[in-house]
Amino acid sequence: MMFAIICAGGLASRMGKYSSNSPKSLFELEPGITILDHVLERIESAKPQKIVLVTRPEFRDSFERRVGGRVEIIEADLDEFENLYSVYLALNRVGNPFLIAMSDHIFESSMLMDLISHKSDRAFTVCLDRNPSRSEAMEGLKLHLIDEKVIKAGKDITPRYGIDTGLILCREKARGYIEEAIRAKGPEARISDALNLAASDGGVDYVDVTGRLWKDIDTPEDLVKARRIYWEILRRELIKKDDGIISRYLNRPISTRISLAIYKRRMRVNPMLISTISFILFLISAISLSNGMLILGGLLAQLASILDGVDGEVARLFRRASGWGGFIDAILDRIADVALISGLTLSLGILDRSILILAIMASANSILVSYVTHGLKSLNVNLRKLRMMPVTRDARIFVIFLSCIFSVPIAALLYISTLPILYSLASIYIAYKSGSGAEGKILEKRKAFPEVLEEQSEVIKLIREFLLNSFKMGFALLLVRLISPSVSDLTISMQDLSIEGGFLLTLLDFLIIIYFGHKMLNPLKGIMDLISELIVERAGITKTVFWRMITDLFYTILLAVLWTYLPSLSRPFLGDWAYRILSIAIIIFLIIFIYDLIKLIYMTFEDVYVKIIDKIAGRLSG
Repeated sequence: MMFAIICAGGLASRMGKYSSNSPKSLFELEPGITILDHVLERIESAKPQKIVLVTRPEFRDSFERRVGGRVEIIEADLDEFENLYSVYLALNRVGNPFLIAMSDHIFESSMLMDLISHKSDRAFTVCLDRNPSRSEAMEGLKLHLIDEKVIKAGKDITPRYGIDTGLILCREKARGYIEEAIRAKGPEARISDALNLAASDGGVDYVDVTGRLWKDIDTPEDLVKARRIYWEILRRELIKKDDGIISRYLNRPISTRISLAIYKRRMRVNPMLISTISFILFLISAISLSNGMLILGGLLAQLASILDGVDGEVARLFRRASGWGGFIDAILDRIADVALISGLTLSLGILDRSILILAIMASANSILVSYVTHGLKSLNVNLRKLRMMPVTRDARIFVIFLSCIFSVPIAALLYISTLPILYSLASIYIAYKSGSGAEGKILEKRKAFPEVLEEQSEVIKLIREFLLNSFKMGFALLLVRLISPSVSDLTISMQDLSIEGGFLLTLLDFLIIIYFGHKMLNPLKGIMDLISELIVERAGITKTVFWRMITDLFYTILLAVLWTYLPSLSRPFLGDWAYRILSIAIIIFLIIFIYDLIKLIYMTFEDVYVKIIDKIAGRLSG
């Protein structure tokens, strides 16, 4: 059972005129939903035994009116204090483990779930974001890692490894470090002081939440940005962990935006009405298929599949989700599945024994996949990887859609009647493993005793390894050149196949470059990693951001070279259509990497752009 402490004792001095009448955490993200509502809702979803909120005496009435029945409110007894003192005041009101959360940080609920589920015996576990913007990195609590262990925390260190996101899970040992920090620095102690005390004893680890959305709200500009991020957080939280691959990457990106549009406009549509409309579309699709209208039937099936996600999403957004609605939706889904299989079967025109057997198997598999999934959920099995198999309902309907577009309905029938069997077999294996209780031998993760310290520095070792493999590759290529005159004119013939010596030499060159090039990449990466230490320190960014930029730039250059040379070289061998497809594919990937690189640079250095624009605007207006 978990407890939670929410720190809400700040004065919000950087909010200026906006904070004169209200605590910052009671500012609204949308009409009726405050920052604190957002934080509390996510903490309450973890079912804590108690939530304690620490604030100033002048703010108590405001918090009592808003959340008085949901939290225990503690007043600070001083005017000037830092965030660790807020935690210290609530220590005797909570048990172990307990969560520390900031009242002015919004975040995705998955961050909190990952933090709580993280198994550790360390005093503190923090959430680490390796990819913050430059402004967030400069403002946030930076973490210094060595061998993936937190050894230091502070706002004045370089942000090369990432920053804390305002969510910290504390265990019993954390109390001693908190009390020690308070004894040493009094009310001026910060959370980073307790983390540093624990880190010196190896008592801090982390959960990597890079890529998740969160925002620390300190200024009016932060509030504006948080209100934008808030909607994307809501949209992401509508995506379920056990969604299938088609649902995650095709259906949900569309359905969640429809649901958010309905929610933003406060259109109180009954989720059951959306379920009914989706069900009717499935029936019309089945009838269309049975009458040979394959393209119309396939399009309606995919449209209904997308709409089928909207009912649950709208119910969750408007807090109207119920067991009754889910039960009815599940029944309608199973009827729709059988109807679609029936429509597919009738579209074939020939109903011999083999077709009927396929139809029966497909109908049974449609129901079986759902039944097996619910069974695994009851065993508390993590379904995410299993659900990536393309046999879930979203994938089956998408296969029906594709097969109908290409006028091969038999392909969908064969797919649905066979592939889900693998899903069921994999489920049986997973269920067996989860219930067998066999843990196996636990091996120690440490270096062999005694650990011998090498005298060479890391830089010298990396450079030596890189140069050694470069020399080996050069020597191997030189040998190929030396034997080239003797081999290039040879031709090896085997029945109808003849291989020229020149081709073999080229292939040998290619294999040598691949082999030694791979061995050169590791030390080269190490050298680049050491160089990145200097760059990130000067630029004020994290190593993860730096490597993302380098990776995007590398693939952009590689694709640009491929786009310039490969299609024209391959055209005589591939033919006209394959040449066009290859060219389009390269252009698409090139655009994706260029877009990602520009977006990353903009998000990382947004504060720099804003300052430059402000200076230009000031000079033009002045």
